[in-house]
This record gives sequence, C-alpha cells and structure tokens, in this order.
Amino acid sequence: MGGATQKQTIQALIDTGFTGELSLPLHVAIPLGLQLTAATKVTFANGKESEEMLFTGTLDWGTTASRPVTINVFNSDTPLVGGGLLQGYVLLVDFDKKRLIIKEPGIDEPSVPPEVKKKSKK
Repeated sequence: MGGATQKQTIQALIDTGFTGELSLPLHVAIPLGLQLTAATKVTFANGKESEEMLFTGTLDWGTTASRPVTINVFNSDTPLVGGGLLQGYVLLVDFDKKRLIIKEPGIDEPSVPPEVKKKSKK
C-alpha cells in the first residue's frame, strides 16, 4: 500500500458488507500521503449515514504491482478490504485452520484446496 510519501504493508479484515475497495484508519492513512480525490455519502451497517472523504493510493494486489485503489479514510482502528477490491476474485474460507484464501482470476485455479475437500466429505 502506498501514497505520495510512503509505502507500508497493511493487514486488513475482509468486510463483505463494505462495497468500497479499501478502508484505512486515519492514523495509518496520514503518513502514506494519499491524494484526496472526492467526498461521498456512506451508509454504515447500523444505518448511520456520513459524508466521508475518498483518497487514491496504490496497492500491490495479487500479481498487480502499484494498482490504483480508492480508499475510504474512517475514524476507526481496523483497515478493511471491501467487495470492490474482491470483485472478480474467489474467496475461500477454511474455518478449521482459521484462514482465508483469495484466488486471483486467470492465475489461480478457483477450487477448494484438497485438505478442505477431505474435511467437507466427513
């Protein structure tokens, strides 16, 4: 993840209810030097509406280096990956191993790993 002044590796939660691409906490976004591009009205899961600023940065995502990404900056503690960034990808959940697998279109075979298939047949 990068902006005009800095690049940083960021771990984020996947929020399938978030339709944007990426959401960053203010304290993470400021040092990156992201470019302000717009403002938009957002509606949260609790029904609360807010006018939020949108920024542009770059993201190394899958096999794509420095992909442009739209970033919502919220007053929160947790970075979020939304459905906009996952569009076209396959998301697999392995509950037993507590891991998520994101399959890239045209690169990864969008299938369930063999160890997960074995468990589901029991």
